[in-house]
Amino acid sequence: MKKATAACIVALVMSLQSAYALTGQEIMEKNDQLPEAQTAEQVSVLAIFKGKRLEKKEFSGVLKKYGEKTRKHMTFRYPTRLEFLVWDDPGKDSLQWIKLSSGKVRKIASSDKGNAWVNSHFYNEDISSYDVNDFNYSLIGEAEANGVMCYKIESRKKKGEQVYSKRIIYVAKDTCVIQRVEFYEKGLHSKTCNFEKIEKIKGIYTPRKVVMERTDGRGKSILYVKTVKYNVPVPDSTLRRESF
Repeated sequence: MKKATAACIVALVMSLQSAYALTGQEIMEKNDQLPEAQTAEQVSVLAIFKGKRLEKKEFSGVLKKYGEKTRKHMTFRYPTRLEFLVWDDPGKDSLQWIKLSSGKVRKIASSDKGNAWVNSHFYNEDISSYDVNDFNYSLIGEAEANGVMCYKIESRKKKGEQVYSKRIIYVAKDTCVIQRVEFYEKGLHSKTCNFEKIEKIKGIYTPRKVVMERTDGRGKSILYVKTVKYNVPVPDSTLRRESF
């Protein structure tokens, strides 16, 4: 009789744990609900390591949200002059333009989203913002990333241009902040991005160091955020296609 009672208690506890377990979708929605800036202004340095060669680029950028839409403008001043304009709308592929040092503006084609961004290990795809509803999520386990216990979540894009076949996202269990993303191309793990030196600035979790490293040993790129200001005035004119 005691064994039967104990078995019932164990079964009840297990059923309750199952009932209250978060799904991958729910975890990513919690991440999406974290405080975020409506505008941002930052200065960053991009260090590109390829073999023994190191190349550094410095750029400034502004961001502004229009409801669920996001607009970004990035300007490189050193060593070459380049500008990028990025429009991200939920449910649509990102629109991107590049202004060359000659002043010529070219739209970045969808087929070029998997190309290197300014000769780094980031792709053009990686400078886009993602909407949580554009992907399907599955919780596949737990693991440590950057010394933090995380949920491991598989992410697959629902539709549109597919630069990556899937992403494995490591989300901190205590804060729901993303610590790491593993990128897969044609089913193979090609790159890993770590978000490091995460600070809380005006209530917003901010990685001051972002490391994108290839798994084939062909180098890495590190993005250092030197300065960042949130919820500051950003003129609409800097984010319009006609004034780019």
